[in-house]
Amino acid sequence: MGGGKPFSIVQGKVYVIEGDEFVTEDDAKGDTKIDRNGNLLGGRRFKAQTFNLPNRHPERMYMLAIDAARTSGFRDSLYYFRRNPLAHKLNATPSEKEYLIEIGKLGSHLRTRSVTLITARSAFKLHGAKTLLDGRWVVDDYYEDKVLADITEKGLKPGDPVGELADPNAPSAAALAAAELANAQKGDRAGGTQGIYRAGGPTTLFGSAGWGPYSDGPLNAVRKSLLNRDGLNEENWMLTAAQRTADASAEWAKQRRRALVPYGGIFGAAAATTSSRQAHGDEQDQGAQEQREDESAATGAQRRKRARLEEKVPRGVYEPHIGIVLYRTDTQPTRARWEGLKDSAEKRQVLGGTKAGNGAWALAWVDTVMELGASEGDHEAGHTAAEERRRLLELAAADLNS
Repeated sequence: MGGGKPFSIVQGKVYVIEGDEFVTEDDAKGDTKIDRNGNLLGGRRFKAQTFNLPNRHPERMYMLAIDAARTSGFRDSLYYFRRNPLAHKLNATPSEKEYLIEIGKLGSHLRTRSVTLITARSAFKLHGAKTLLDGRWVVDDYYEDKVLADITEKGLKPGDPVGELADPNAPSAAALAAAELANAQKGDRAGGTQGIYRAGGPTTLFGSAGWGPYSDGPLNAVRKSLLNRDGLNEENWMLTAAQRTADASAEWAKQRRRALVPYGGIFGAAAATTSSRQAHGDEQDQGAQEQREDESAATGAQRRKRARLEEKVPRGVYEPHIGIVLYRTDTQPTRARWEGLKDSAEKRQVLGGTKAGNGAWALAWVDTVMELGASEGDHEAGHTAAEERRRLLELAAADLNS
């Protein structure tokens, strides 16, 4: 069928494989833009890097399949070959991978992985202007007549720039809008897709060194496809980021309020028992449900008593890792001091040993005393006493003068 040459049947038609590519129909105008070895003519440049492989052909130009895919608008080579059956996939041999690593065309981490190649000429014949830097429709395409018919349907004209390429396998705009609406209805914007923030990516999506909103350079199709799947573009990315930030902030505030519950502390065991049950109940939804059931079963008097008790109990957050209740700073002591007191005349009973010397057990009594701030009544009484003392002093001075 192939006249003794290797061939393959693609979509029911026989294609001969020659020069590491399928032999497809040539075009006279297209041949003025690229030569038989894949070198571009007329000052044109590929987006992807090209190279030759001396063990295959000393002058024929090749490119990595992943680069050909991304520069043509595909997110990876798998979809590229699946959607372009006339792209002949070549597998790089270990020696070819070593050679590409040596000349800086391939990362050393790919030494033990599968690497696929494609000829530069076949990539250009398939996608023309899409594969070029600053490519223009028809002017930079191999099959001008075919591309002219395609772009006319889309309202484009010959010479228009290709611009950014959308992944043909990405969801449609309608599908993206429906997904975004579904996420909004579920209240899951903050925990939904992660394309807007990615580890190691830019903190500002649409601001860079002047390349493009979706790009770290010429190979920009993957970045754009990832953001498109999140429904992001130049007009709505800031709104989306603000909405997700607000949703996350509201959720964290809700969790903090739920964790802040009354604890007994120095106010007595009864208050501690009541508030402790509430605190541990709030840690789990099941506990919260049990608390609501308890409250519904309690009488009105019991609920009022509990409410009065909780008004007197400071609110804190139980930290289970250290077993401590954390309170607000405005409920914490502002000063602390140690005061050594003289020995009391009353003899205190000790467990044993002596008060000093080698037989001392190093026992001490430590009393913790909290001094609360003076109330308004205390301040008023102090002012009254000061006024009375001043009046008495004035009377005494008047008596001495008389």
